[in-house]
Amino acid sequence: MIFNQNSLSRRLLKHFLLIGGSVFSLIAAILYLFSINFANLAVEQSMFGMAEDIQTNLAFDGQSQLTYQSTQVAERWGYDALYNNLGFRVIDLSTQQELLRSFVNPSVATIIDTLPTSLPEGYSQIAARNNTHTDLFRIIFVADERRLALDLARNDLLGELANEAVMPVLSQVAALTIGAAFLVFVCVTFISIRALVRPVENVTTQLLQIKPNQLDRRLSTTDVPAEILPLVLGLNEAMERVEQGFEEQKRFVANAAHELRTPLAILSTRVELTEIPPEVEPALMGDIKYMSRVIEQLLDLSRAQNQVGFTHSLVDLKDIGKDVCMLLGPLSVTHQKELSLDVIDQSCDVLGDKGALIILTKNLLENALKYADKHAHVQLIITKNALSIKDSGPGISEGDRVKLFERFWRKEQSALTGSGLGLSIVSEIANAHNADIDVICNNDLGGATFTITFNATP
Repeated sequence: MIFNQNSLSRRLLKHFLLIGGSVFSLIAAILYLFSINFANLAVEQSMFGMAEDIQTNLAFDGQSQLTYQSTQVAERWGYDALYNNLGFRVIDLSTQQELLRSFVNPSVATIIDTLPTSLPEGYSQIAARNNTHTDLFRIIFVADERRLALDLARNDLLGELANEAVMPVLSQVAALTIGAAFLVFVCVTFISIRALVRPVENVTTQLLQIKPNQLDRRLSTTDVPAEILPLVLGLNEAMERVEQGFEEQKRFVANAAHELRTPLAILSTRVELTEIPPEVEPALMGDIKYMSRVIEQLLDLSRAQNQVGFTHSLVDLKDIGKDVCMLLGPLSVTHQKELSLDVIDQSCDVLGDKGALIILTKNLLENALKYADKHAHVQLIITKNALSIKDSGPGISEGDRVKLFERFWRKEQSALTGSGLGLSIVSEIANAHNADIDVICNNDLGGATFTITFNATP
């Protein structure tokens, strides 16, 4: 689900990667800028430390001569080769007179000779030959009540060493570190997003598991994050309202059907006892029988919805098939259809209510016998955990298939050949028995096939 176009996981991953990519790009840019100035920063810090050490070891003797009393700089700040490439001078700022100079190699001495007496305080550079630079550092201090300037000069050997040796390694380490950190970030992001959307997926799974006959079920609020808890509670409240409305509808249908049975029975009796013209009586009795049939099916639908009187026990589908075929045998003769019972497996026991399963099978067979072409072959096929009704009739169009189980739907709405409740009753009984209904619109005989598969078997 994480790669669906409109999924929450995809959006979160996109935002995390965008933000993470921006942050890591910024870090890479900062490291790159730092790497460019790394040599200068290293030299500046080292020269600042050396200048302070030198200044600490400067003092005036009894003859007011400035002396340098320590030889520890070389030991502290590097090898002799490096130390031999640096030198310093001390200038009296009031007289611009050079008071002291260190022993340096000729190249550094030449640089010191060419230095102006006025230099900026702190770190600076001057260009030299062969595309190199000389690093300078000036500190100003007071000694013997005289304001002095210490100028430290060094060839750019340390910078070249940093650029040639340290920087490539530092760049590789930085690139590998950022790359590895970004991969870890992506993995952690993916795992975190999966953990974030898992409660939503759990709610979706619970919703998909609720069947039409399980409107009393509610979504669990255990371990639901506070952000989606209002959504879950809202769905539970909506389901409760739907359940209440559905229960009221079922009670209305059951009560209405039950109340209409008595008036229709009285009406039928009065018609039979009253002298009615012969040309009117058949149509009138036909209308009464049709209304009685609708009421009986409404009661069957109500019982199926409420599972009133359902007693689940071990039922043999072969016995169901035999009883229904014997019951509808005369109807097959009336409609001039061939009815057959085919038992594939001898062990055909399922858990269910026998009376409800007889109604289910009878409704399916009645539809096939009524709507198949004349002389069509209608088969009731019994297998281990399923029953199928197969006919050689005209079949069912794909457009009608989606409407088959709608209440009061008939292909010919103006005809009074049926109430349109038969397949609705089949659907309700199947749901009550945790059974699946499969419809083949055009089978190998040219007609339709309805298969009821029972999932609850002993």
